[in-house]
Amino acid sequence: MTDLITQPFPFSAFLLAGGIGSRLKTVVSDRPKPMALIGDQPFLEILIESLAQKGIQRIVLLTGYMSEHIETFAHKYRSSDISIEISRETTPLGTGGAVKNAQQFATNPTLLVNGDTYFDADIARLFEFHNKTDAIVTLSLCKVPDVSRYGSVLLKPSGMIQEFQEKSEISDGPGLINAGFSMVSYDLISNLPDNKVFSMEKDIFPSLVSSGSMYGLEQTGAFFDIGTPHSYAEFIDFIYSRQKRCF
Repeated sequence: MTDLITQPFPFSAFLLAGGIGSRLKTVVSDRPKPMALIGDQPFLEILIESLAQKGIQRIVLLTGYMSEHIETFAHKYRSSDISIEISRETTPLGTGGAVKNAQQFATNPTLLVNGDTYFDADIARLFEFHNKTDAIVTLSLCKVPDVSRYGSVLLKPSGMIQEFQEKSEISDGPGLINAGFSMVSYDLISNLPDNKVFSMEKDIFPSLVSSGSMYGLEQTGAFFDIGTPHSYAEFIDFIYSRQKRCF
C-alpha cells in the first residue's frame, strides 16, 4: 500500500542500522547489513527512498558496526530535501540502548524502523491509529505464513497487544509478526535507561503489555527481512521483478 501524502509527517524516523548481521556474513562481509547491495543500490537507500515517498523527511540513522560506511553514504543527501542525522554508538548498546543514545533527535512520536526490514506500511494509518488510542507504542504488524522464524503477536479485538510469543514457544503456522515499523512516544524514549545494553523487542516491548498502553495495527503490503542469505536473495528477486514491471 502506498500512502498519499499532501505534506510531510511531523515526526522523525529512527532507522536501526547498527547491527553486525552475523547471519548474512556469508554473502555480505565487507559492509554493514543495511548497506547490502540490491543490484548497484544499497538496501538502506531503497529504505530511505520508500520512507521519503511516504512523507518522512527527517531520518536519523542509528549506527554502530562499520558506521563509517553508512556515514559516507549519507553524504549524498546533504543537498536533498531529506534531512539525515547520524547517531553513532561507540560500543554495542542493543536496539534499546541505540534508541536512548539518539534521544536528542527524538520527536513525539518517533517512527522506529528496522534497518534490515522492508515493509510497505501505511504510515499515515499507523500514525492516526497511534494517536487515536493514545498508545505509548504502536506496532505495525503483518501476517506471514510461518511465524516460527520471528515469534508472533496476539491482539485483543481493540488492537491492544495481548501477548508476545517467542520463537521457542510456538510451532510452524500463520500469524501476526512485528513488521519492524513502530510508533514510539517521546516519554518512553526519555525514560529508557542511560548507558545500558538492552533490546527494545525483548526487554522493553514485552514489559509494556500489562500496562494496556501498547497496540498493534495489522497492515498488508510487501514484507521482507534481509537478515539471512535466503531472505536477502528473495528481496533482490522482488526488486528485480518490480523494476521489470515498470518497464
